[in-house]
Amino acid sequence: MKRTITYDQTIDIGYIYLISPGIGTIKETVELDVNECVNVDIDKEGRVAGLELFAEEAKVLQNTPVYEDELSLRFTDQEVLSTYHLSGIEFQFSMPNHNGLIGFTIVNPLRYHVKRKTRKNRFEWSKRLFKLLSHFIKIMDGCHSPFIDHFVVLDI
Repeated sequence: MKRTITYDQTIDIGYIYLISPGIGTIKETVELDVNECVNVDIDKEGRVAGLELFAEEAKVLQNTPVYEDELSLRFTDQEVLSTYHLSGIEFQFSMPNHNGLIGFTIVNPLRYHVKRKTRKNRFEWSKRLFKLLSHFIKIMDGCHSPFIDHFVVLDI
């Protein structure tokens, strides 16, 4: 899931959309109990629709995310020293006092209608890659050159 992120550096405020704008209606906005610089918009289904970051917390949005997938977003490689859970989301902080928001993970993907990549999907991808590599080897073998001595496939 690709998320939309906005940041206004002139007033140090930013927003992270967890749910695409226009999909749900915002029911309420709450301040994160552990950090007054993070407001959370909750939709009518009780999901976190977006995060509004203020002051020092918003500065992390200047960074390009270092990691993003269907369930997680990380802005830095800093160690997670504290977490906070709300509405199926784990908020991750770089400081033990819940300051320095560095990312989040959706821990309840069904609630957010996110499909996890399954082992079967990874296996299907591996089969396609093996097929492609086998085809490549046949082509190279037809060139009558000692291009590849042997080939090993590892399922990791």
